[in-house]
Order: sequence, then C-alpha cells, then structure tokens
Amino acid sequence: MPHRFPRALCLALAALCLALAGCGEEPVGFVDGGPLDATVGSDAMFPERPSLVDAGGVMDVRGRACTRSSQCDDGVECTMDFCADDGRCVSVADPGRCDDRVYCNGPETCDARRGCVRGTPVTCNDNYTCTIDRCDEETRECVHRPRDFDGDGDPDFRCTALDCDAGVPDPPCWRGGDCDDGNPRVNSRLPEICGDGIDNNCNGEVDSADRAGCSRPMYDRCDDALDVSAGGRFTVGLAGALGDYPSRCAGNTVPPRDAILRLRLDAPRDVSLTAEASGASVLVQLGTRCGELEGVRDCVLGYPTVYRTRALPAGEYFFQIATTSAVVGTGDVAVTVELGDPTPTPANDACAGAIDLVPGTAARGTLVDVADDVLTSCGGTSPDLVYRLTLTERRDVTLRASGARNDYLTLSLVDTCARSPTTLRCGNGGPAQLSLRNVAPGTYYVVVEGTRVQQFTLEAELAAPTTAVPGDACANPIVIAPNSTVMGTVNGAQGDVPISCYGGDSRDLVYRFTLDRTLDVNAVLRGGASDFFFMAVQRTCGSSTGEVACRYGTVGRLTARGLDPGDYFLVVRPLRGTDFTLTLAASPPLAPVMASGNDTCATAQAIPSGGGFYLGNTASLRRDYTAPCTLGTTSEDAVFRYRSDVRQRVQVSLEGSSFNTVVWMTQGPMCPGSSVPLTCYSGEGAAPAVFDTLLDPGEYWIYVSGFNAEARGAYSLSVLPLPM
Repeated sequence: MPHRFPRALCLALAALCLALAGCGEEPVGFVDGGPLDATVGSDAMFPERPSLVDAGGVMDVRGRACTRSSQCDDGVECTMDFCADDGRCVSVADPGRCDDRVYCNGPETCDARRGCVRGTPVTCNDNYTCTIDRCDEETRECVHRPRDFDGDGDPDFRCTALDCDAGVPDPPCWRGGDCDDGNPRVNSRLPEICGDGIDNNCNGEVDSADRAGCSRPMYDRCDDALDVSAGGRFTVGLAGALGDYPSRCAGNTVPPRDAILRLRLDAPRDVSLTAEASGASVLVQLGTRCGELEGVRDCVLGYPTVYRTRALPAGEYFFQIATTSAVVGTGDVAVTVELGDPTPTPANDACAGAIDLVPGTAARGTLVDVADDVLTSCGGTSPDLVYRLTLTERRDVTLRASGARNDYLTLSLVDTCARSPTTLRCGNGGPAQLSLRNVAPGTYYVVVEGTRVQQFTLEAELAAPTTAVPGDACANPIVIAPNSTVMGTVNGAQGDVPISCYGGDSRDLVYRFTLDRTLDVNAVLRGGASDFFFMAVQRTCGSSTGEVACRYGTVGRLTARGLDPGDYFLVVRPLRGTDFTLTLAASPPLAPVMASGNDTCATAQAIPSGGGFYLGNTASLRRDYTAPCTLGTTSEDAVFRYRSDVRQRVQVSLEGSSFNTVVWMTQGPMCPGSSVPLTCYSGEGAAPAVFDTLLDPGEYWIYVSGFNAEARGAYSLSVLPLPM
C-alpha cells in the first residue's frame, strides 16, 4: 500500500528547530496525572475510535486467495499487505506508518482494521506534591521540578527534595524558601522593594524597616524607562520586576516579568537590538505608545532575540523586554542597541529587480524589512531577495550564503523568477550552501531567505562539469542483487531524492534491485558508532507516492513484505557519516504462524533453522523472565525456541508490534540458558526492538516482552537469516 507520512523530519532540522523554539525554554509537556501539566499537539491524525487490536488470543489474519501482493490491499493505510507463500493474503499492522515523531504523547499503534490509533501520553507523576512533573520532549524523559506555583524561581518554603538526606549535595537537593508562592514579587532570593507594603525577601521585615535596606526595580515601568537613544550595551536586571504590560508575542497577555527601554530618534535610523538572557528566550516588543498594544509596531522572540528595522522614522519609541519564563527571568538580560544611517529598500526585493550574480564576486544583501515574493520549497514564506545567475555552458555550481553569528539562512536555486517556481536544489543553515553538478546553460535565479538578517554575503563558484558518482541520482542507480552485502559511501554525492520520513538535504545514494517473484525484502545499514540513517524503498524513484516503506535509526533497518516482481529503488541517506555497509536480503513471503500458549520455556514455540514469522499476544500470558538490558521488565512475556543448524547471521525483529517491546536471546540446551552478548534490545514508539547476531550451531531461546508494566498486546516476531 502507499506509504504516507503527515509530518516530515529533518535533523539539521533539529538544530534549527531548537534554535527557533529557544533552547532552555519550558519544554512541551503532557498530562501525567498531576494538576499542573499541559497537553499540546493535534489529534487530527488520530480521531476518536475504538481500538480493534485483539487483547486476547491471536486471530488468524490470512484472507482471500492471491497470486500477487497487489491483490491484497485492505484499504487500511498502516497495514503491510502481501501475498504469503501459501497463496493467501496477509495484512500485518505496521505502527511505524503511524509514528508522529513525538515521544511524550505515547507510541501510536496501528489497528489492523481501522488504521492509526493515537498513543497514551507518557505518565510522569511521582506522587509527590512538592514537584511539578513533566515529560520532556527534548530529552525524552520525565522531569520532576520543584513546586513553584508563581514561577519566581524559589520553591514553596514548605517543600524540600526527597533526596535531601545528610550528605546529599545541592543539586539534587533543594529546599524552598518562598513564603508566598502565589506572588512572584515575593521569595527568599529577591531584594526588598521599597514602598509596596510587602515582605519581598521573606525575612519578616517590610519596606524601609528591612535592616538590609530596600530598593525599587529599575526600568520596571514606563515612567522609569532606560534611555537607549545613543545606542550601546546595557544590562537590564529583572530581579524583583513584575510583568506590567501586555505583549503581542505572548498572545496579548502580560508576560511574567518585563522592563522598558526608551528610544528617541531625531532623524530616520537603521536600528538593531539584541537581547539575550542565560537559559531563556527573550521577547522584544517595539511600540510608539508605552504599555499599549495599539502602538505596537512589531514583536519578536528568539534565543537570543535579534530585532532589526530599516529606516525607522524620527520619533519616540519604547521597547518592552521580557522573558518567557518567570523562573529564569529573575536574572539579567544583556541588551545591545546599534544605530546606523538609514538604508533604502533593496532593489532585488522582487523578481523585477533581480541582481546579476557574478561568479567569484561576493554580493551583499540585507533581509531587514523586505517582503516574501518567491515561494520556494525550501524556505516557505520567509523574507527573500532574488539574484540572477546566467550560464553560457554546462558547469558545476556551488552557492554559499553567510550571515552573522546566529543568522540562519535558506538558499534556493529555482528555474524561473515567479511566485511559485520549480526549486532545483535547497541549502540551509548558518551558513547555507548548495551544489549542483553539470547544470545546463540558461538563466537561473538564486533566492536567499531569512528573518531580519542584517547583512549577508552570497558567492557563486563555477567549475568544469563533472559526472555524477554512481548512485547519485535516480538516473544512475547502483544495481544491487538480493541476498548480498556491499560497501557504500556518499562521498562526492549530493542530496537529490526526496523520501517521506526525512525532509533535509543530506547526501544520498540510490540502489536498484529487481525481484523475479514475490519476496520479502529486508535491508540493513551499518556505519560508524555515531551514524544515523534514513532509508526508503520506492517503486518509482523520487516519488514518495510509490514508497513501500521509510525507516530511520542508528542502524538502518527496513522490512517490506510481499513485494511483487519488478524493479525497486532503495534510497540511503546517512545523516552523519559517509561510509556504510548495506545488506539486502530477500526471501519468500512467509505465511504468519499464530503463536499461542508459549508462556514459559516448557511451552516455547519452536522456530525452524530457516527462520519464520509469528503473530502472538502477550496480554493473556504471565511474567516469568527478566530482560538483562532493562532495569527489570514487569510486563508479560512469550518464549520461542530456535535451533541453528549451521553458523549463520540471524536478524530478530519485533517490527509491527503494537506496544513498546523488549526482545532478548539466551543459549543452551536448557531454558532459560545463558545470555548471548549484544542480543537484548528494547523498542520505543514506532522503533521496533530488533537485533542481528552471528550464531554458531546450537539451541537458542528468544523472549518477547514489554518495556514497562503497561506494555503488552499483539506482537509480530520475525526471525530471518541474513547473508553472511
């Protein structure tokens, strides 16, 4: 069936997404049973519907008679449908097609009758009233923070960490000192503020009666704004300050803490303001009327935050500086204000004014106060400038755009200057670069996109046309025979072929393999210790519409069952390394065997030396054994017995299971046997528990379980011999 993904993933993506979101901000959280956690994310992909995953015994999934897998489409998008070797259609759930790439909302499952079913959010409640518990999407773990209802950075004075026993250092030991946890102007870490009638520092002494003295937060309100009219560097302290004025960046609400800067201009000036706080994003709002939304010109948020405007007219303006987190906001914000002569609107803000790009000569531009005129597939709706590149003969082309520190740019080469042109190649980052090989003569356009980038340089380099390395594109794929292992490298290759589970521009290679009959195909990619792979099998090279499957991981593993005879393309995209080993195995599409009753070693399901494909359900079983690679599995388990008659490499996979699985192997004539090194793995979300290992002849035991007490249900176990 066609493979579609509602969301794309990019990892260089990862760097930029974190930068845009603001490193150190309060992470997105999900309900864990506590009163203070938030839930976000769309359920549009997973409408309410009952799950039809059988919780009891396993049903026979074999269907009508068939001769080709194309006859077996059941209309459920997340199932893998194929014609098994017994001439019957089989539809197996494939949760990987439902994965939304979000950890904290739980693993999505595939109901073999209805389709994708949303997951159960990760539960993080530690049942301690003095902590606020959240699932951290960035670290993929539960976070238990001290209870701090008013968000001022000082926990409630009635609270202390559970591990504050004698000798425990700080952290993890913490003790609260906030005597009024409902008022952010009160906590033991603040100075005493004069004239507000409140004991701000919790020492029992109010205002001028405080023996340590009192003070008023500077620049806290419009009548005490910091004058930055001459430009310069400033430190704005938010200790003791409170949010006073609404911000458009905060949805027209009042942020936790803010300060006010005043800017007076006698003549039009270019203005640049950078605001940076340690561990927090900063919002910067510019307006003509202090504290009023009606006078707001603009509002930006970042980490750090850079606000730039071109030719700001003479007059009086006010900057509101605020942090998005009250906890971090008790510190200082470093502010830099730069004023320059007014600059005109760039002539190449639109297609009509495109500037000729001269190879070997750096062109300079600014993306401050320019419009979005060209919709590329790379940068979307970001402000852009347009350059024209003319080639009189075939050439290799390299383009590079560089801005200042923290400037993120998108670079596109398009076929024509129009609102929606065809994008030939993308590059993004800081700096952004793209390369194309053997570009035909003609006129092309280079689009540089970014948000408020004050100045960048754009360079073009031309070189003699070169021939693409083997496998660099759909036009010259590398032929690989089924049941073989080859070495590969993306050195000299470019990123040419789109796949559904990765939207970045890393280099790729294309392999073509041919099947002369209906077969299962299993691909395994291995690289260095820190490598990460994306891989996809496509019927039509470069078309995700005809994509059979798309997978990713530190070891790339992909299974496609029951592929009909014909040509297929395997697209390989290493994200970090360049060299890899690719194993492509092909075998008859086995009819699944229904496993049941294999609760213990005594009733273990036997697997022949040639491997097999098994469907079972752990929900009706008991917990008898413990996985050596977990802190102690508490879920039910199933047991299989595998006899290897020859020395062989075998892959054991739980791909297609409906829960977070754990699989491990032991060896010996008697069960449970002794552990086999590097054969215990746990899955997470749509990532299956899977391993492959070299086995000597002998008796082996395979255990299937869940990662935690709630992880149970329908599983798919594949034991597949691989080429040596």
